[in-house]
Formats: sequence, structure tokens, C-alpha cells
Amino acid sequence: MPIYEFRCVKCGNIEEVLFISSKEEIKLHCNQCGGEEFERIVSRTSHFVKTSFSSGEGPSLTSRSCSPGSSCSTITLPGYTK
Repeated sequence: MPIYEFRCVKCGNIEEVLFISSKEEIKLHCNQCGGEEFERIVSRTSHFVKTSFSSGEGPSLTSRSCSPGSSCSTITLPGYTK
């Protein structure tokens, strides 16, 4: 059951909506101004990486050049395999 975030076009207030099914229709209204026109926004996410490991083996960060003038980083997590 995904939770989506929508921004009110009129006042900028952000509303979260839980969708029970993909066929569900919901009539949105802003709790701040009563507006009914919204735009979907990309939700923020958070990630937690444990910083101390009993085996002494922790995550490692590898930096490399991706293109001229820029760099990319790859994080390797212990116990994760593709």
C-alpha cells in the first residue's frame, strides 16, 4: 500500500495519501486552503547504514571518475550480493 505525497497548487501545502488499491479513486482537498488542484511530488526517503560491525568488516565507499569533471561513488555493504 503506497503512500504518495501531493502539493497543493494554490498554497503549496503537502498532503500524504495512502492508496489501498491501484483502482481506488480519491478526491483530494487541501487541509490548509481547501484547494482541489494538486501535483504529485517525489517523496524523500531515508536510509540507515550500521556503522559498527561485529566482524570488523564495514561498508566501503569507492570513488571513481564518471566523466570529465565529475565523480561517482559506490557503496559496498557487507552481506549484500547481487
